[in-house]
Amino acid sequence: MTIAYKSADEILKPDSRFDNLCVVEAEGVRFMTLADHHRMIGEVALSGSAPTEVRDAYDRARNAMLYAFFDYDLLVIGEVQAFGAFELALKHRLNGHGMEAKGTLRNLVDRARKAGIFPKLAPDVPIFADRVEAMIMLRNGLAHGNSQIHSPGMALQVLEICAWGIDTAFPSGAASESVTVLPKAP
Repeated sequence: MTIAYKSADEILKPDSRFDNLCVVEAEGVRFMTLADHHRMIGEVALSGSAPTEVRDAYDRARNAMLYAFFDYDLLVIGEVQAFGAFELALKHRLNGHGMEAKGTLRNLVDRARKAGIFPKLAPDVPIFADRVEAMIMLRNGLAHGNSQIHSPGMALQVLEICAWGIDTAFPSGAASESVTVLPKAP
């Protein structure tokens, strides 16, 4: 499918790729509406104590996914932003700030594992069996360029796993603005 730049009169028309998506209810099956799409995304919220800057970055991802109802390709933008919010959460948790720092998501995750934020990687476990490793693989697949567009269901799963990662770094009850700065890897 070729994606064309939308004309002004088409901006607020639902993307045709949402035309056949359905919602199953006790009364039966019906076509998905914008309200359904909004509700599904709204249900994937942060529940921990992440700093405001991280919460804002995560909500930026949710908003991009919300507008995907009008431009399906924005699902990918939302996923990339959700992974960015996760990485920002790790920077805050490990460095005490979200400023630019040397290193990669891999380095941040390794430091988080050493600090006990995430469990250590178990030997002989397939990569996709570890949530954090799966996140790195999915994020790298999107960040380093590819032409795939995930379905709304998969995009919601990416949003959910990023929320889990952020909430794990900043669990409920922890002070959100005052973080414990953990030592950097040698």
